[in-house]
Amino acid sequence: MFSKLKRTVKTAAFALAVSSAAASAGQCPASNILTTGIVSNVCWSCIFPLRLAGITLFGNSQSEGGTDSNGFSLSSKPRVPNGAANRAVCVCSDGPLPSVGIPIGMWLPDQIYETTMTPGCSSVLGGVQIGLADKLYLGTSGAPTGDLEQQSFNHIHTYSYPVVLMMELFTKCAAQYSDIDILYMSEIDPMWNDPIVAMYGNPMSVFGSSIIAQAACAADSISSSLGQPIDNLFWCGGSWSSTMAPYTGYEHAQGTMQFSSATAQKLLAMNAARGITRRTVGNDALCQAQYTPMVKRSHYRWQTAWPRPEGTRNHASGESVLRWGAARVVPGVAEMPIYLRWSWTDCCASIIGN
Repeated sequence: MFSKLKRTVKTAAFALAVSSAAASAGQCPASNILTTGIVSNVCWSCIFPLRLAGITLFGNSQSEGGTDSNGFSLSSKPRVPNGAANRAVCVCSDGPLPSVGIPIGMWLPDQIYETTMTPGCSSVLGGVQIGLADKLYLGTSGAPTGDLEQQSFNHIHTYSYPVVLMMELFTKCAAQYSDIDILYMSEIDPMWNDPIVAMYGNPMSVFGSSIIAQAACAADSISSSLGQPIDNLFWCGGSWSSTMAPYTGYEHAQGTMQFSSATAQKLLAMNAARGITRRTVGNDALCQAQYTPMVKRSHYRWQTAWPRPEGTRNHASGESVLRWGAARVVPGVAEMPIYLRWSWTDCCASIIGN
């Protein structure tokens, strides 16, 4: 009997150790974004279509709709957004003499949006804790009700990710950042966990929270679900949320992928209002990105980069998760996704001058 009890204790201890290790891994797992994922997790065909001098020379070869080999619906294919540069020649004043060039436009992956429930957890940096683990700001998974206490909450970290430039591709369209770096951490942003402070920080979100504004978002939800967000309804969140206001980490839970996508899109809108994220689409953005406080959601696309990446597709802002979000996380191991943000980039590739 004693030996049987001893074996039982050993088995229980082993099970406890395994479950503890699994729990620790689930709290802050390591991703492959900065290792093999630089090549394997990026949808390289999503760079296209490519425009030169206002003419689309290389379209996107991806299929339009349908299902993949696993029976899942396919997301929308990348298109040239409305308002893209259409000039044949561009002139930029950079230095004592102007430079003359040819406008180039394409989709470029430029930032990583890392979502997490654990403050300070960075799966991008290998599952390390950055030292911001305040239990008051732990993420939560609530229920989809109107009760504020039942809303979900998460943190987001953003990183510059100019992977195309790092591979010496399209260097004429050099991004603001030439390497990988931490850009934003919601743990140190007082607006991210306080809707009242967020309202003061962006008064326009008061309008976005009104019943009339939310009613107008029904049309955007339908259009965005098909991959075509309505930019004039800048406060709407497509099929991910009824409205993006206020710009905080709180959102009514509708599943991990929809919830985390909604908060990532909120952060994009907030950084656009702050002037951190600037518009890179249009003739006036060929030489320098422009401040546009009302985010143009059609200028951005998203790709699940980890743990189960959309290796050969990406999706539009607000596009229905039924078309791209199935089986993208690993329960108990990697439960919060990391997104790669794609931005349409118009730039002036100089041929005379700097």
